[in-house]
Amino acid sequence: MKILIADDHPLYRMALSGLLSQLDAKTDIVDCNDFNELQAEMLNATDLPDLIVLDIQMPGASFQDALKKLKRDHPSIPVVIVSASEEIGDMTQSLQLGADGYIPKSSTREVLVSAIRLVLSGGKYIPSQAFNLPDAKVATKTGHLSKQAPEKSHATQHLTRRQKNVLELMAQGQSNKEIAAGLNLAESTVKVHITAIFRTLGVSNRTQAVLHAREIA
Repeated sequence: MKILIADDHPLYRMALSGLLSQLDAKTDIVDCNDFNELQAEMLNATDLPDLIVLDIQMPGASFQDALKKLKRDHPSIPVVIVSASEEIGDMTQSLQLGADGYIPKSSTREVLVSAIRLVLSGGKYIPSQAFNLPDAKVATKTGHLSKQAPEKSHATQHLTRRQKNVLELMAQGQSNKEIAAGLNLAESTVKVHITAIFRTLGVSNRTQAVLHAREIA
């Protein structure tokens, strides 16, 4: 597995490289100091990365332009924003522009690793900070700001206690395997619960489902 990290703070980049190298014994970490190095690496790479971890405040270009270009040129490569900013505007804009996750640098190692694993497994990570806002406005996969609709606000009341447990762990960025271990369930059982959660909430993916987690937190 190859991961490309772009961050202009050498110490943080080094620490993040060490942490992500533990994801897999054969993880290859490539780091860049700014957007220009990132673009050059993507242009000249013989093997494209499986994941790009990107800071939003670096020299070379605006992160909006860099993220747009990355998602346009390489739509199948997941991009995760790791930033010191916990502003909801930065979170929503990043997700609107196609980022597959937004991880504040204040997150614990466990949360960061779980979020990265979730994205690598095809999910989308929305930080818990987004659920603490009064209006709970976050970006959906469609790229629009979403406010929980009144008719759906009571949908979680119809979930079983176990389904609520699963949903809470999904909102924390845990993968199916991690949820299964945490709740002492078979992974196949977790998948059944997630399917039931989707059906009850009237959603079609994890991103939409975790938007409802705030009301049962």
